[in-house]
Amino acid sequence: MTDLFSRTVLGSALGFSMAIFAAGCGGSDTGSGGTGGTTQTGGTGGTGGMTTTGGGGTGGMTTTGGGGSGGAPAPEFAVLVRGPLFTSDMAMAMEKHDAIAGGGEAMAKAAGDIAHKVFLGTTELGTTENEFLAMDRWTDPMAMKTFYENPDLQAAFGTLFSGPPSFDAFQRQPTWHTWGDIKSGEAATPHYWVVVRGHLAEADAAKAQAAHDAVAGGGEAAATGAGDMAHIVFTGLADPREFLAVDIWESTDNMAALYTNPDFQAAFGALFDAPPTLGVYGSTDWHQW
Repeated sequence: MTDLFSRTVLGSALGFSMAIFAAGCGGSDTGSGGTGGTTQTGGTGGTGGMTTTGGGGTGGMTTTGGGGSGGAPAPEFAVLVRGPLFTSDMAMAMEKHDAIAGGGEAMAKAAGDIAHKVFLGTTELGTTENEFLAMDRWTDPMAMKTFYENPDLQAAFGTLFSGPPSFDAFQRQPTWHTWGDIKSGEAATPHYWVVVRGHLAEADAAKAQAAHDAVAGGGEAAATGAGDMAHIVFTGLADPREFLAVDIWESTDNMAALYTNPDFQAAFGALFDAPPTLGVYGSTDWHQW
């Protein structure tokens, strides 16, 4: 890290905090998190920025963010956390998660974590049922990197899973063709996130955006007509060709019809150098902010 002082202070304080609340989050249940279907979001390691798998962290985050100018939106960053829970008992899993998240909330917010949203996998479109998915949104990518690479956090948070979770880092792309907002759907209980991951075929960022915008713009009317309330785009920090989209739905009623439509799949699939993957996750009342 370039800011050794910030890393040292944050790491020491975080380690102290984690040691306290992790001690209260123990449990010996090791139930499986499930193995699920053939199409699910990403891989446990991923190739997005700051990918870590449990241990001391191996991410090589690069950043392109900077202060906005004029009316440009401020840069926003996100970490997508995904993994199989340590138990099939969702009440037990919720209790452990809430102890960890509640104990670390103040520290996370102080570091620049502006949101922590928690979802669980459905059985829609081959998603692994009850797979854990969380998105944390940040204002500072370097503080974000330091926070997740802290071994004390990884040790405490790792107790929530039956295997190492993935931590993949992204930057939001507000100038790409999108609609709605990341908070769309929050008035509905439950609501759903369709999480799409892929590796863009086009290496040139402007050309990749143009290709995406043509597909998204052309398909927006059909998508919103089916119930897609929002389409939010992120790209990877370590690899800008890593693509993440979050589509937000109030209902799963028309979801499969849209995403399995051959014309939709052909148009959207052309953006990538390999078939993209997706998963459908339902909102929860787990501890979040």
